[in-house]
Formats: sequence, structure tokens, C-alpha cells
Amino acid sequence: MNIKTFSDKTGIDYDKLVEDFCGDTALLRQKILSFPSDCNLAGLKKAIKENDEAAVRSIAHRIRKSAEALSLAETARLAKKLEDSQPDRFRSFLEPLEKEISFCEKALKD
Repeated sequence: MNIKTFSDKTGIDYDKLVEDFCGDTALLRQKILSFPSDCNLAGLKKAIKENDEAAVRSIAHRIRKSAEALSLAETARLAKKLEDSQPDRFRSFLEPLEKEISFCEKALKD
């Protein structure tokens, strides 16, 4: 996986991203590659289905922080909205968040 290609496909500022990781491209590559699985979408879906408000907020928070670290602004924005929303609105953020994470996964594979 080429970090520059990933950043181009996702609209991330490559130079800023590398700078944010103090030039440690090995760590950056690791974080990018692990991002989709770190999001724990299966756990998020389960928490929403079981109406486990604390788990939903915790997972959404982790997604947001990971996305922010990688400058994935839209993913971070959606995760923040989920984190801050009322429990009856949790489901409305799941599909858009899944799409954003899938977009990142696709960028990794292309």
C-alpha cells in the first residue's frame, strides 16, 4: 500500500499527514492499514442493535479519534455526530459511517 496513493484517493493532504506522524511512514502505514478493522463496525452494529448506549458512544469515540489522526475528516465528523446523538438516532448514522469506512477500505485495495 502506497501512502501517497491512499492520500490522493481519499483527499488527504499527504505532506501534512506525514508531518503529523513526524515522518514515521512505517507507523503511518500501519495505522492506515489497521483503520478499517480498528473501527469495529461489527461491535458498533451489535451495540446499536442491543441499545447499548455506552458501547455505541465508546466505539464511535474510538472511530472519531482514529479518523482524526489520519485526517479522515468526513469519517471523523460522522463518528462525532453518532457519539453525540440521542440513542433513537444511532441507526441514522450507521449507514453513512459504514460507507465512509468502506471508501477507505476500497482506497487501500485499489
